[in-house]
Amino acid sequence: MSERPSPPGGGRNTRHPTGIRVVVAILALFALVLGPLGYLMGIDADSHAGSAAEWFTLAFGAAVGIPFLAAAVATVAGDRKAALWALALLVWPVVFVVVIHLFGLAG
Repeated sequence: MSERPSPPGGGRNTRHPTGIRVVVAILALFALVLGPLGYLMGIDADSHAGSAAEWFTLAFGAAVGIPFLAAAVATVAGDRKAALWALALLVWPVVFVVVIHLFGLAG
């Protein structure tokens, strides 16, 4: 149990919910942009400097690691809804990989 007193009116953390959700939204934006960008750069790596493995690692780290980071931040802050939305971003890598290959955006 925490030694911190409960907030008035219940057991929910209502001190900074907007700030936590802004942080989660910024992290989500990074995951939504850097994941597909890194994947596309990995597919196109032979036409410019850099190896495909480095770009795929960036894509995986951004698309999977950042949502886990956002969920951890929201969980520690006590915002379950933001944590669940951050974990829902784990579907995003499947979506962008399928879209990239179905619509021929690769290479």
